[in-house]
Amino acid sequence: MTWLIVTANPAALQQFSTKGTRLHLHLDDVAFPSGSIVETPIPSGEPVSLLPHLSDGVDMGLLVGSPHLFGRMKSLRNGFMIEPVANLTLQPDGRVTGHGHPNEGSWSAYEHGEVPAEKAFAFVSGGNGYIPSSTWVQSMGDMPIGHFCDEPEDIHASQRLCLIPHHPQRPANDVIYLVASCLRFYERTMPVLLEQMLAEGIPRDRIKVVVNGCEHDEDRTIDGIEHAFSTHDGWEWSALYEAPLRWRFGYAFLMHDTNVIFPGFRRSVEGFNRHLPWDHLPASPLARCLLGLYSHAFLTRLNPWLKRTHQISKRDGIIAEASAELLLRARCALVMSDAEANGHFRQAEWRELVDHFNTGSVRVRRVFPSIKLHKFIHAGPASPEAL
Repeated sequence: MTWLIVTANPAALQQFSTKGTRLHLHLDDVAFPSGSIVETPIPSGEPVSLLPHLSDGVDMGLLVGSPHLFGRMKSLRNGFMIEPVANLTLQPDGRVTGHGHPNEGSWSAYEHGEVPAEKAFAFVSGGNGYIPSSTWVQSMGDMPIGHFCDEPEDIHASQRLCLIPHHPQRPANDVIYLVASCLRFYERTMPVLLEQMLAEGIPRDRIKVVVNGCEHDEDRTIDGIEHAFSTHDGWEWSALYEAPLRWRFGYAFLMHDTNVIFPGFRRSVEGFNRHLPWDHLPASPLARCLLGLYSHAFLTRLNPWLKRTHQISKRDGIIAEASAELLLRARCALVMSDAEANGHFRQAEWRELVDHFNTGSVRVRRVFPSIKLHKFIHAGPASPEAL
């Protein structure tokens, strides 16, 4: 079956061979007359999604009365990232429900912008009852776009904001759990983590393990779980390199074999907003420890670069991770939300020093509260290559 997609700039279209993956376009390369997301069925049943162009006006009929995820938009090198703030709903009488911050005390029509008042609105500060904290006169498809105009100026002046339509949660059968391990340690670390993952109800066929640093490439199924033993030797980067070459999926959640997960982990991972075709959904705002969801299309696009991480030193691997290199290469990213914080994102938290693996070497516990996961990181002069 052949499918034709007409764009303003055909050269911008990035097409991938894997059946069922989404196709992505640079935001600046395509113009949409109505600003709507174009979705075209493809043979696998998954839509082809094109990121829409920014347009003037807000469709208030679609907005009012419907739940949305309120967020801040941050610039990436060639795209944007959204930090979710809260789930909320604009009610017809001007109330804002589901969210209780003074900046969004109420809403009203906004008549001082470049579009008619019926196509614009403002969130009104609860402190004074009439001065806006943000104004909304644009849309990206059916996603309203606003700008913050309240205090403090030194932090949030002209911060771009968005409201992402909220859809009922769908089955996440396209999500796999990608565990990064290495030949030296996987026999010790994997049994404990797998026990935790199975207790969370994660099906065995959705757990994929990449063991890096092997003498030869081999695919092996162990107790119903697929393992890729890889000659690529690049720490966690090897798992991201191998995944799109070995398996088909919508999104892969990267985790480490040294992670510990707690009840609610699976629901936290799989309950993300799917309104846009995200490249990456990091578990923290700066994608610490590479934890998060990655689309198959994104990993395919980055595969040549990931291949070059073969034999990268642990030091250089940490530098690339701590620099948020993968996040900055994304075109469309959404930080993972914490359902217990009404959809707000959470930064990673440093905790105590602990000899978690009983090796005589202490690590620092780093907590990722949005997804109920802990990571143990080498402290001070400890060798990062050792368990």
